[in-house]
Amino acid sequence: MSAATKKREANPTLRDVASRADVSTTIASRVLNDDPAVRVREETRQRVIEAAKELGYAPNSIARSLRKSRSDAIGLVMHNLASPMNTTVLEGVRGRCAEAGYVTLLADSEQLAAESSRLSSFLARGRLAGVILHVGHGHHDTLIEDVSRHVPAVLVNADSSGLVPSARLDDVSAGRTAAEHLIALGHTDVAFVGGPEGSITSLGRQRGYEDALRGIERGAGAQMINAGWTAEHGEAAANAILNMPALPTAIVVANLVTASGVLAVLRSVGVRVPHDVSVVAIHDAWLAKYLTVPLTTVQLPLFELGETAAGLLLDILAGKSGGQGALITDPPPRLIVRESTAAPRASRT
Repeated sequence: MSAATKKREANPTLRDVASRADVSTTIASRVLNDDPAVRVREETRQRVIEAAKELGYAPNSIARSLRKSRSDAIGLVMHNLASPMNTTVLEGVRGRCAEAGYVTLLADSEQLAAESSRLSSFLARGRLAGVILHVGHGHHDTLIEDVSRHVPAVLVNADSSGLVPSARLDDVSAGRTAAEHLIALGHTDVAFVGGPEGSITSLGRQRGYEDALRGIERGAGAQMINAGWTAEHGEAAANAILNMPALPTAIVVANLVTASGVLAVLRSVGVRVPHDVSVVAIHDAWLAKYLTVPLTTVQLPLFELGETAAGLLLDILAGKSGGQGALITDPPPRLIVRESTAAPRASRT
């Protein structure tokens, strides 16, 4: 027997295992490293395991460690990565995942929605333990279906109709808090600028606004405009408000970035905030106090939202049920009063 033969028998390789089990080296490797994405019959799996035992094969520990590290990553698929609110959600996700020993990989939801085959291919390789989806309205249905076929998934402030758990903000309470602040100042003519039509987040905030307005004995009633989550959407909404028969004395805007567009248009046509119209936005971020008029906002627990979403996913990965998800009520929405809200113009004459 040659020295080379003796060495090979003393140190069996993955190729030796694959040959004895009559499978490819790729299949042998994935079976022996417990790749969750590998699809083989149980008979084949057992044949590979038995071949490794008979030969005394031990996978290279460094290579195995590197392979395993790929499944110690959690994907965060997020829309509008430039949003100052989304960075706070990211911090919450990343912190909670790091505590559990996972790294967080960030991806853009709009890009993935347009390239779903690339996402499916990546997930099928077993490189992520799970995925957290914080996606925009109109994108999440396809992404949920694509992702949940391969790995456990959790949604952030969206509705999956029970397909996967969701961590949610108390959007109804946020809308109510914003409107009640204006009502307390004496406003009865309050308009609402929402997000995209059909958005669950926007509908929740609109519901809270409507709940608050029902308590007004005399008022103009609800005046609602569907817009979106960008400053440009806010500009379009402000122009629509300016075309109303009468300018409302106050506006609730369902998103801080949208509100920045509303303020820009009002300023450009000489409408004074808050002298002519008060504006309050849902969400708070660093930019709110640096706008042309420092903006009154309703702060939502975005860091806790990220933490909760990550916790739901980690529970699933640990074999626990995520249920339908979690509604975050602690801390509750918090009003931050700045210079964009005051008593209505009629009461100051």
